[in-house]
Amino acid sequence: MGRAGSAVEVQEGRAVTPADYRVLDGDVPVLYAPRLGAKALEVRDYLGEGCMALSGMLSVEPPGISALLVADEDWKDAPRDNARPYPPGFPYFTRSVEPPALVLPEELSPVFGPRTAATLPLTCWHELAHAFLLAREVVKSPAWLGELVPQAASAAIAGRAHLSLEDHQLQVDREPEFTVRNLRGPAGVRDQMSFQNLLLVLASAALEEFGEDFLRRLFYGLWEEGEIVDEERAEELLVDALGPGGREWLASRPEF
Repeated sequence: MGRAGSAVEVQEGRAVTPADYRVLDGDVPVLYAPRLGAKALEVRDYLGEGCMALSGMLSVEPPGISALLVADEDWKDAPRDNARPYPPGFPYFTRSVEPPALVLPEELSPVFGPRTAATLPLTCWHELAHAFLLAREVVKSPAWLGELVPQAASAAIAGRAHLSLEDHQLQVDREPEFTVRNLRGPAGVRDQMSFQNLLLVLASAALEEFGEDFLRRLFYGLWEEGEIVDEERAEELLVDALGPGGREWLASRPEF
């Protein structure tokens, strides 16, 4: 299933995963705790599917990255951009190691939901999309735009993989006390999850209305942007990516 391999390393060469982690080769190599071999296979296949889909949609080569499937007991030592560990069960993408890595927990935090057959692949594809986007320099933008991109990418990959999101989205709370643009300040984890779910609903609807080309235009729009993106510019970038009728459609969306 896997082979023994050297850990991903930080720039100074310090190993950041235990020596007994194994390597599963693929489009995105997966380093994993030995007892997580079955899940590593699943993750490897989702990431391979996502790489092929996003490379095709964007006409780019996949970024040179790896994935770490981290056992609960090793979470505090996983590579990260910040000094403090991320909360247990929350996946993330880090450029603090070489190659950059998707860091995936043994089990997702209970706050992740809805829990359906789509939850794990969507999570893998979301972090993969961050890696694709950050393979080039990207200026700072409002949180809703920065997170809309990976949610739209996840939904687009699901479409290519023939993974229906209907059941998943039927379980989403579509009427939280905020829209994707007015969630302000430090948000609790449940509000953050509701925020991500609203973005997934919005992104899925945009793909259905405007097709995959909207996602490609949004990626390239952000890659080509040279100045910090404020709220007004963020909306313009999204409208331009949607294309004709995009402004009117966006105004009709309750999530926005």
